[in-house]
Amino acid sequence: MIKRRLPYYFGAFFINLIIISIIFAASQLVPFGSNNFLSSDLGTQYLAFLTELRRQLVSGNVHLYLFSQSLGDNFFPVISYYLLSPFNLLLVLFSPKGIPAAANIIIMLKISTMGVSMAYFLTSYFKKRGMANYLFTIAYSFCGFVASYFYDLMWLDALIMLPLVAVGVMLVIKQQKYILYYCSILLAIIFNYYLGYMLCIFSVCFFVYIALEEKLFQRKIKWHIIRNYLMTSILAGLSSAVVLIPTLVGMLKTAKTSFNLFNYLPSARFGLEALTELGIGGNTFQQRLEHGPSVFMTTLILILLLSYFFSSKISNQDKAHSLILLGVLLVSMFVTTFNTVWHMFQNPAGFPFRNSFIFSFVCIFIAYKAFDKGVFQESDTIIKSTCVAGILICLGYSTEWLLPRIIEKLGFDRPDNPYDGRYFWLSIACIVISGTLLLLLNRNQKFLSLMLIMVAFEVIANFNAVMGTAGLGNQLVYRSEFAKENNILKDVKNQSHKGQRIIVSKSGLNKAFPEKYNNYNDPILFNINGLSLYSSTLDQNTLEMMHNLGYFSLNVRRISYYGGTNLTNALLGVYYRVRQWDNHYHVEENYNAPSMGFLVDPDVYNFKMYQKRALSNQDRLWQALNGNSQEYLKNVIINSMQQTEFNNKTLYTYQLSTRASGPLYFYVSPMNYVKARIYVNGKRIKTADKNVYSAASIRLGHFKNKQKIQVKILTDKALDVDPDYFQSLDQTSFLKTLQKFRQNSLQISSDLNHDTVRGTISVKNKSPMLFSIPYDDGWQASVDGKKVKIHKVVENLMAINLKPGKHQVVLNYQVPGLKLGWIVSGISVILFISFSLLEKSKYWKNKSKE
Repeated sequence: MIKRRLPYYFGAFFINLIIISIIFAASQLVPFGSNNFLSSDLGTQYLAFLTELRRQLVSGNVHLYLFSQSLGDNFFPVISYYLLSPFNLLLVLFSPKGIPAAANIIIMLKISTMGVSMAYFLTSYFKKRGMANYLFTIAYSFCGFVASYFYDLMWLDALIMLPLVAVGVMLVIKQQKYILYYCSILLAIIFNYYLGYMLCIFSVCFFVYIALEEKLFQRKIKWHIIRNYLMTSILAGLSSAVVLIPTLVGMLKTAKTSFNLFNYLPSARFGLEALTELGIGGNTFQQRLEHGPSVFMTTLILILLLSYFFSSKISNQDKAHSLILLGVLLVSMFVTTFNTVWHMFQNPAGFPFRNSFIFSFVCIFIAYKAFDKGVFQESDTIIKSTCVAGILICLGYSTEWLLPRIIEKLGFDRPDNPYDGRYFWLSIACIVISGTLLLLLNRNQKFLSLMLIMVAFEVIANFNAVMGTAGLGNQLVYRSEFAKENNILKDVKNQSHKGQRIIVSKSGLNKAFPEKYNNYNDPILFNINGLSLYSSTLDQNTLEMMHNLGYFSLNVRRISYYGGTNLTNALLGVYYRVRQWDNHYHVEENYNAPSMGFLVDPDVYNFKMYQKRALSNQDRLWQALNGNSQEYLKNVIINSMQQTEFNNKTLYTYQLSTRASGPLYFYVSPMNYVKARIYVNGKRIKTADKNVYSAASIRLGHFKNKQKIQVKILTDKALDVDPDYFQSLDQTSFLKTLQKFRQNSLQISSDLNHDTVRGTISVKNKSPMLFSIPYDDGWQASVDGKKVKIHKVVENLMAINLKPGKHQVVLNYQVPGLKLGWIVSGISVILFISFSLLEKSKYWKNKSKE
């Protein structure tokens, strides 16, 4: 029996593998060429996370707090969202510089495995195995969602699990078997809780559908099955508590907890232009952040789907049940209220309609039902369905062409709504060919092979519509530049003291990327303590604190090293700044900063920050740390300010006199440095390598006390005669305090890779010790073996009180909620096992009575 099934499943796997290999080979992606897919989130986020996971797996040192996540953060939410796929175990077979190639291999294997799980579903429902099934496994594995989001590889596991969840639901209703359903839901949540949540909603919809089909609600045992289904669902969800509880605790600290009423208003999410998604090329890489539902399913499936509702071979009751299921899924994408609920009560930040793969699955399933019923034997039905399919594509493209022109006629800016007319004609041609093949199939089953080729052609063409519009990176360059940067950062890390941070302001990896690489996650990539981070799990309090200190933040998912001053670098323990120039790495600055922990004045407990006053916040903070009222950042004297209109902008000319010897900083919030031009004494000041669209501190140069300076600012922002804009750091006074903090720093002895900070310090007078580590309930502090209270200071840093004497200070981190999660999961698993054994004993008891 098993031997007969294996070729069938191997066929589903290897057909997909061949197709995805052709797609990758056409773009010369690794392993078929030197290109890699370093675009979008794969290049900017997942690459660093996968590299860190590989580092921990190979070393055997699994730790859940990373100091390379901005100032330091709980790594568990990153693991649970991005890294829990079992396919990621393959990372141990690759070197760190080979992770982009590993990502490609993992994507290929996941897509191939989708074919196996879909083949299993089709066999379980229709009790048939054969080449015809591959038409539908291919359509599912390369549906619009996969073509649009294949590089979001952590989502692909959900498409493997979806058919298994569907089979599990069927077994619950038809055979009162619960193990597959329990395991599939549990694993779907563990592999990726976000799409796992969507599969939980789908299971309810599919349960009702199968229940209607099996007339469950008319049977005596209906309440027994419904109760057991709900109990199994709840226990599966509770069994995943080891992932969900600590993730929830971590995510509550991010901006994803914000509430926006507009996300719940019953507005429409798309119009008739979304019908272009049914054809080839309806979605491109450039449209990845905003587009209609990715519901491409091949023209053959589309015609069969329509035939299901036109055919006399299908009962009206079956049509009604299928229409209800499709309608519910369609409305869940169309109406903003339901769409928000499906997306865990948050409107997606780009990559919309992440539940569209469920709609595609149901469409393909219903199309197979039509095929199984032999609707292709009805020529009129096929012709009618083919015509309707063509009309739908025409409507979509007509709307796509007409809508921007209507908007322009109404006096608004014409929206950038690119589409390729060639894909319209290709889609129409494929509809005609697919309809013809279905008509011919009634005469000769040999046309099934041509249909298989046609489906493969369409999915390849649609996939390439995305690939062809995406920039590709170079794996050979990546390997070379990764090795260079890794070596230099290892040397710099060895030269710095433990617990001090390193800034990488310009990375050589830029050469390997197809688009601007802002190296937000270089600290994670190279295992160094840094400042920046790009992640959906970014701690909102850390972001706000750093932003109030002058650091640049593009949005709630990004915080940059850019915007720092000598003062903030000292506060946060930044020791070196590394950048590449002329193919060589340079260690440009040595800030001589204290370590992550140093003694400060008790005034730190009373310090509060103000928004949009970064330089003032820095000055007052340094006063609080020193317990005095001395000015460290001093306002300049504005001798005059002139305004001149220039090309719809204003040129502000400031004549300044400094009040201290040291670096001069400029800060206005908000300030778009991309559009602005700043000149100091006639020389243009280069802003950041990043596109700074909002506030950030910027250094204008180093000047002596009472020096006359001319600053010109060309901008579309209204500026005032405000001395707070320009502030000089009193370098002499600052360096004296810096020396004091260095002498009273914690001598860190731990390597910070074991969720522990350990060090010694000698204290002369009772003082707080400030840690430049974000406050987190997971930290526990002890001094000389005795637990002490951790105070939240400077909005989101930590401090402990120390008495005079020599002390051993230890900080230990435990992921908040993880222990509770293990307990809940353990109890839930035991309860499910007991429930399963009880149900099994009841079954055999009833069987024996019969």
